[in-house]
Amino acid sequence: MECEKTFQIHLDPALIERFHDLLGRHEHISEQISFVEKAFEKKKFRGLPAWDCICSCEHRIRDTVAYLNEQVLGTATYEYGSAFDFINFINNAATVIDCVDMLARIFGVDLSEENDRTGAFSQLGRNGKGTDQKYFRFIRSLCAVHPVETSRYAGEYQSSGLVTCPYITWVKEPIFKTMWDCDLHAHAFTNAPNSWGDDVCIHMDQVFDYIEFRYGLLEKVIEGLGRFQREAIARFCSIPVPDRGGNETEGEFIDRLKSAELERFGSSNDFIYDFAKKAVSFVPSNEVNLSAARRYAEAWRHALGLQLNILRDMSREGLEHAGIEGDETDWILFEHLLFSHSGAQELRGFEYNLEKIHYLDGEHGPSDANWGRIKLREMDDVLGRRVVFDYESDSDDELYMLSRIALYEIALMHPCEINDAIPLDLKYRPADAMTRDGGRL
Repeated sequence: MECEKTFQIHLDPALIERFHDLLGRHEHISEQISFVEKAFEKKKFRGLPAWDCICSCEHRIRDTVAYLNEQVLGTATYEYGSAFDFINFINNAATVIDCVDMLARIFGVDLSEENDRTGAFSQLGRNGKGTDQKYFRFIRSLCAVHPVETSRYAGEYQSSGLVTCPYITWVKEPIFKTMWDCDLHAHAFTNAPNSWGDDVCIHMDQVFDYIEFRYGLLEKVIEGLGRFQREAIARFCSIPVPDRGGNETEGEFIDRLKSAELERFGSSNDFIYDFAKKAVSFVPSNEVNLSAARRYAEAWRHALGLQLNILRDMSREGLEHAGIEGDETDWILFEHLLFSHSGAQELRGFEYNLEKIHYLDGEHGPSDANWGRIKLREMDDVLGRRVVFDYESDSDDELYMLSRIALYEIALMHPCEINDAIPLDLKYRPADAMTRDGGRL
């Protein structure tokens, strides 16, 4: 007895992961694609940040490829008439193809030659201008998305201006195999008097060939992404970012770096530059905190010097950029310094308090700020060892800045990214934090 013939595609999931890895390698650069390509000007995608489109395409491809690879086609019974497993399959496969096409447009990858390919279906159509791309879209329209109103392919793959499809079935019964030498049969009514209509015979090996080919074009998109990133890096590296000028205030210098960051990497670190301006100019009201405040300001100046290197070299990696080698968080000192996460034992159990201290940063209302004061005061036994808080006289801004200074000095006492990145110099460190493990020299 002949075994039932089934069909299962295999699309290499490693391909989309290669795209993901390359995209992540220069994620901050890739975010600079601010709007989608001209191909979208007349479509509803116009005006959307291309980064959103890129991320959506990547996730859709990953999930849909995994789903398609698990589908075994041709096992459906005739209980529901049409081959709904194929209808589901071709719709999801089209999603993968559309995502690859969108990524190609975003990264300026020319697929005109591939769009003219005819090797999968060899269906040139009645006018001789047919392509694999057109025939696949015709099949999908007729069998899945527009079965009662397929109208775009008159003179090419349909004999009338409008065709309708009552069913698509797997060709399994012997009597049907003698009529149609194919895997699937779709009938197209031509809506003409005394017309039987058109038989559309579908071969799954051809369908798989086309889908695999179009998914494989992600290789070309990966090349386009790499080219885009290299060109972006070269372009920005050619634009000078000068040192601080003699007549330039420190605040003006930081604002200039912020503008350069916005142009090169986007706006994700805007708020850190704003805080850096406050940190380098902060003068505590209590003189006992002056030394710690100065050390903290110098740490920010050190981080800003690394930022200057980052902006000039368009790289966030290495000692001269990130401040440390091999940081698994993918952060740079400039980002670590604001949050000062150290994993210190004395801070265990205060996670909620540390979160609510941010209520003192001036971005929240009086009620939240009052709660931030309460949560900060509960940590006085720990943070108060590094700075002195005056909860009666100090403003919210001062309390917040002092809390950051205290957390910074605690970080220098423990193995963490900040401790690794800050030089062993009293300019930046208190005397009891002059080794990487937090001890004195």
